Amino acid sequence: MYQSRKSNVGASMGWQSEDKGRRLASMFFKRGRALEYVRPGSTFQRVHDDELVETAEVESVGTDAYGIPHVKFKVSFSRPNRFSYDEGSRMLALRSFADRYRERVLA
Repeated sequence: MYQSRKSNVGASMGWQSEDKGRRLASMFFKRGRALEYVRPGSTFQRVHDDELVETAEVESVGTDAYGIPHVKFKVSFSRPNRFSYDEGSRMLALRSFADRYRERVLA
């Protein structure tokens, strides 16, 4: 089920299908008083209560046909001294992405 949803989401995004959306070099969003940017190559993470580390590397940013900004990213999971695995690509609206991944990983 997740596979089919993932492929449908990518097909409906304008900048992904060269339809009505636009691919952008970067996007800014406000987090509190600070202004942050998201661009391809940016990496963010969040740590779950059970010490699972979820890392998101931005692949692209753009707007859909309605002008709503979205982020396409690769997600991976790891645990201290145990395992790590790549989950593949996902897409979220910029606001949802910013709410979910609050910690920037410096290169």
